[in-house]
Amino acid sequence: MQKQTHTTKQYDQERLDTLSWLRFPLIVGVVFAHCNIYALVESWEGTAPEWPAWVEYLFTYFHWIVLPARVPLLFIISGYLFFRTEKPRNKAFFADKYRRRTHSLFIPYIAWNTIAIAILYLRFNIIDGCNYSLLDYLSGYWNFILREGGDPANGPLWFMRDLMVVSLLAPLLHIFIKKRTTGIIFLAATTICYAAKTAIPITGFSNVAILFFSIGAYLATHNIDFTKIPTPIGIITTILYFPIQFFMNSIDENSPYIDTMFLVTCIVKITATLYIVSLLFRKGVLHPTPGLTKLCFILYALHGIIIGPIIKTAYFTLNSNNKPFTAILIFFSTPVVIIAITALSHHLLTRYTPRLASILGCNRR
Repeated sequence: MQKQTHTTKQYDQERLDTLSWLRFPLIVGVVFAHCNIYALVESWEGTAPEWPAWVEYLFTYFHWIVLPARVPLLFIISGYLFFRTEKPRNKAFFADKYRRRTHSLFIPYIAWNTIAIAILYLRFNIIDGCNYSLLDYLSGYWNFILREGGDPANGPLWFMRDLMVVSLLAPLLHIFIKKRTTGIIFLAATTICYAAKTAIPITGFSNVAILFFSIGAYLATHNIDFTKIPTPIGIITTILYFPIQFFMNSIDENSPYIDTMFLVTCIVKITATLYIVSLLFRKGVLHPTPGLTKLCFILYALHGIIIGPIIKTAYFTLNSNNKPFTAILIFFSTPVVIIAITALSHHLLTRYTPRLASILGCNRR
């Protein structure tokens, strides 16, 4: 019995190591996604830059081609970690989770959006002389009316906002997924709603959050080790990884099948990624990276504030208009610069202002 318990804990730790390791490249993928210089230049100058078509393709699709399905996998991991427990999932369990998420999600979310709102107020009302109201800026804590797309003031934090929403819905989700049969029916219904673009018309209740968080919750509830992919499936999805993404890139974004194809692409790429990373851990090629993992949250929160000024400064300082190779250099170097700034900021905050570091979520693991 003791040996079985030890083996179970060992497998559980291997699972957690795999998921923990994945967080850093997933967040780096988010940074790359926001480094689309082609789209940024078009918004700054009002016209698209006259670069070769392959350069536009690189900026638009690089992060999709090279890196796994970032947002869906991050929601799956979040749902899995939320529901992962050996204790009963009762009122006490959810109360404890809410208490923990208040410190790890809500407080940092408010803090980082406050910083973003202060910066935007300085830019718009003080420097540009605009006259936006207090209510306009307060909307930045949920759906910033001065920003397109339904994002908060610190744009990338929409993920945290939607994660908080599905976390609040966790007891309701548990009712549907606690039994295998009803859980499969619920996930099937949620998948159909996603593919059919049937969504709750309220900001924060995104289909992508509800679907993939629920998948992670189901896997944890029924103790399914989704990092151990059967070898035949792992090999097939690995072979399909790049071709299916190239095919996805060729589909018209207005196609009625775009969301269905996105789901298929996500399943293939997530399965292949879990198979490869788990295999490399078992072979001893990969090891836990706590130093990088602890930077994930601040990298995710900070980059939304500094990425625009960094790219804009580099682009105009280097006079990059009609210089696609200079833009490519900026594209690949910007994440490196942001990671370096993040590492320095994390070190200074945790060493000299631990209380502020805690508020900003720098102590998350």
